[in-house]
Amino acid sequence: MTNETWFLLADEKRASLVVPSTYGPYYEIEDWRRQADPQEFAAQVAGRLTSLQNHFDQLVVAAPPAMLERLQRAYPEELRSKIGAQHARYLTHLSPRELRQELSCL
Repeated sequence: MTNETWFLLADEKRASLVVPSTYGPYYEIEDWRRQADPQEFAAQVAGRLTSLQNHFDQLVVAAPPAMLERLQRAYPEELRSKIGAQHARYLTHLSPRELRQELSCL
């Protein structure tokens, strides 16, 4: 275990996975753009998170309510235990500076 918290920021069109950095506050390691219907997009994101779950201890999710619901339906059981918090918020449009401020509050 890494004792790290990772962040999933999602909306209806894109999702990104943001992690703590040793050289700065955070950096983005994954970025997805929706290619299919919204539920398939949520399933794709959940599948990728599942494949990465051994690299983080906790996942904090920020997404609009409808996307949070889709993601919750898509999470497999083993990933659900790692969801530390969920916030019904749009954060995908923020600048890096604004995002650092917001992530420090989550």
